[in-house]
Amino acid sequence: MNANFEAASGLATGVSAGTSLITATLGSVSGNTTLTVTAATLSSIVVTPVNPSVVNGLTRQFVATGTYSNGTSENITSLVTWSSGTIAVATMNANFEAASGLATGISAGTSLITATLGSVSGNTTLTVTAATLSSIAVTPVNPSVVNGLTRQFVATGTYSNGTSENITSLVTWSSGTIAVATMNANFEAASGLATGISAGTSLITATLGSVSGNTTLTVTAATLSSIAVTPVNPSVVNGLTRQFVATGTYSNGTSENITSLVTWSSGTIAVATMNANFEATSGLATGISAGTSLITATLGSVSGNTTLTVTAATLSSIAVTPIDPSIANGFTRQFVATGTYSDGTSENITSLVTWSSGNIGVATMNPNGNANSGLATGISVGTSSITATLWTVVSNSTTLNVTAETLSSIAVTPIGPSIANGFTRQFAATGTYSDGSVADITTSVTWSSGSIAVATLNANFEATSGLATGASAGTSLITATLGSVSGNTTLTVTAATLSSIAVTPVNPNVVNGQTRQFVAIGTYSSGDTDDITATAIWTSGDIAVATMNANGSVTSGLATGASVGTSTITATVGTTSGNTLLNVTAILANNPTPPALGETARFVILASQKITTTVGSAIADGDLGIMDQARTYYEGFNEPASDGFFTELTNGYTYAHDDIPPAYVIPAPHASTIAFINQVRTDLGIAYTFLAADPNPTAATQVSPSELGTLTLTRGVYKTAANVTISTGALVLDAQNDPDSVWVFALGGTLTAGAPSGAVTLINGAQAKNVYWQVAGKTVVEANTIFQGNVFSWPEVNILTNAAITGRLFSVTEQVTLQSNAVTKAP
Repeated sequence: MNANFEAASGLATGVSAGTSLITATLGSVSGNTTLTVTAATLSSIVVTPVNPSVVNGLTRQFVATGTYSNGTSENITSLVTWSSGTIAVATMNANFEAASGLATGISAGTSLITATLGSVSGNTTLTVTAATLSSIAVTPVNPSVVNGLTRQFVATGTYSNGTSENITSLVTWSSGTIAVATMNANFEAASGLATGISAGTSLITATLGSVSGNTTLTVTAATLSSIAVTPVNPSVVNGLTRQFVATGTYSNGTSENITSLVTWSSGTIAVATMNANFEATSGLATGISAGTSLITATLGSVSGNTTLTVTAATLSSIAVTPIDPSIANGFTRQFVATGTYSDGTSENITSLVTWSSGNIGVATMNPNGNANSGLATGISVGTSSITATLWTVVSNSTTLNVTAETLSSIAVTPIGPSIANGFTRQFAATGTYSDGSVADITTSVTWSSGSIAVATLNANFEATSGLATGASAGTSLITATLGSVSGNTTLTVTAATLSSIAVTPVNPNVVNGQTRQFVAIGTYSSGDTDDITATAIWTSGDIAVATMNANGSVTSGLATGASVGTSTITATVGTTSGNTLLNVTAILANNPTPPALGETARFVILASQKITTTVGSAIADGDLGIMDQARTYYEGFNEPASDGFFTELTNGYTYAHDDIPPAYVIPAPHASTIAFINQVRTDLGIAYTFLAADPNPTAATQVSPSELGTLTLTRGVYKTAANVTISTGALVLDAQNDPDSVWVFALGGTLTAGAPSGAVTLINGAQAKNVYWQVAGKTVVEANTIFQGNVFSWPEVNILTNAAITGRLFSVTEQVTLQSNAVTKAP
């Protein structure tokens, strides 16, 4: 072990194959775990990003990933020796330090960047351009922050060649009124972080050389009223973790994410422990033993809490998805590992498993134990089995096919959009290869704006690459380039001003304790409209009745009922506002909380691999989607498919992973079909996991009989690990004259409905949209059966001849098959 009481304390080095007990001791208290050292040898080193460019005088961080003879991979950036082939073009930071792998452009040209460990090396080429800094954009634009809290600003430099770079840590930051807001020290990791000191406004400026950019920060005098801890009453398997979020609601009705500011505590540390406070991973709980513990977040005199249930379930199996995908050589595919436990629940364990590639000459895996674990990279043409292992449980293998295809074209979407001056538009780059396959290459391409006076772009090779900001009225050609292949589209920036904001849905209801997503649509003086949900500042007029999610996040606009009553929900940008009323109703006795469906809500049928039908099916009022295969995996449907339609589908679109570019509108705020499908896949996994969790936040779990036929059930959660049938008669779901009643069936086995007389019947106001079937096994609805509800089946959903479905049919990992069926999405 490294020396104690130093920066690298706790760092173990493998010396030979075997196991060793690693122990930490303070006084009379100790804790330990077992480290297994394998005899694997280093096979290859991959240096990423591949062939990037950087402006002269700026830096580019490289990462070295080592792949070993057993197929596993590790991040070895700080272990390798870095070198630049042409030091007159680029230099490298000192080796074996925190900033190892950081290259600095010295002059225009190219240099080979090499990482070496022992006798193994990997390299890539860095291109340094001679472009000069033209402008600096400071984002977010004109935000607000509560006094005492912080707001992170980003400086994006746009250069004379139209490219952009994140220069947040290079600029000098200043606050025009330091009595209102102060800035963190310059040239550090937290550069650009402003802290509110007192109510008022201050001009925040970023300067590099003679070029500056600025925006105005408004500091409000609001005080902290309450803290909401989410998720509400979740469960976690012993040994796994659950991330909690603390959202503070202030006296002016606004909300902020204060997860890293609060003090976290676990009421029963023998059941669950919390990560250290005031760090990036604050709010992360780890299950220690079976039981319950009160998780509390405290800031000053204000606290909020929820209960975490730790179960004693053991890992039964690991499923790896997508199943048998293909990628072009040199590109990547993200795999997901889902663990199923002895109690029938499932968890995403992608970052916990050890990933391995059966043939490291064909494909390598990203380092294990990271946020991007499970990402495979094609190395050469061929096939390789991809495996995930946790403890003694080994996943089903899936096969990755790496093809020799080359990049043929790049499509930039959306096509020909317009934005108002000062607003943003996210572009996506989709690469099409010589075999017809497609990939989202948004973060791999170099983005440029043909007229930087009209529009600037976010920095290249980052999560927000491809985000354009209007700088002045006019048009600019937005181009994405990878190697010798480019694609482009024209962005029109109008001088229009924001005229009004419409908040939808209009005057909705929500049950106390549950949530409602609001959307803000801005209308401009030109007549154009735009989704400004993430840009607007959301407030609740009565925070005792409803609170809002933190502003400036992907979940902005989400309201949570706090007590029975009504509250005005307002969205504001600058001096323009729009609002609607939210009516919060009382919680129904033993009424389960339904899952948040996200983008899956628009679909009537979703499948990972395939959707098939025979002649005579009629599908209505929702979209169809194949998440992990091409459009050709719709089988049995009548064209025209090229326009996103089938003759069997009424009032809906069809989507597939390889649609580029679609003739129809991609749902906002997504810039490409692939980006949209990726979000759909994520939302489906979240909903499936939520339904499998025990307990539900607002309803006790009841044991589900294995035969549901002839039973009448009122709202609630019904759970079993056994196979379930509905065959002896109809299952009657009685809402007791309350249309908001919810049913959740969490089934650890298979579900079979029909034969000889099974059906699902709804009475006394029950609605199919409020019935959820979470099925770990196969779901079969037999011939001529009337079935209702939303099916979330892990493998296949098979609907036999002339069965009629009202609800949704979702297959998480396999396929949905129809045989002359009527399928209508529940309203």
